[in-house]
Amino acid sequence: MRELTEGISNKQQLEGRLVEILHRISGADPSVITRDARLMEDIGIDSLGFYEILIEADTCFGIRIQEEQLLQFKTVGDIQSHLESLDIDLTSSKTA
Repeated sequence: MRELTEGISNKQQLEGRLVEILHRISGADPSVITRDARLMEDIGIDSLGFYEILIEADTCFGIRIQEEQLLQFKTVGDIQSHLESLDIDLTSSKTA
């Protein structure tokens, strides 16, 4: 049961960090930054914003997302699912 709780907590932490990053990059209200929110249309991420996401992923999570891969992401959920698949250890990653 503890692993399940830790997994949910880690998932929630990841989502929170991602919302913080996207809010900082776009200036969008955090309440509109949901899994279903479209990066360009709903949040206002432009081409420069996509590069900022690459930098933030490296700085905050210690991972590198390929530019071609990032440009395929259409929603916040696309990015979150990708980050979740990498099994990032948020306890050792830097704060946003």
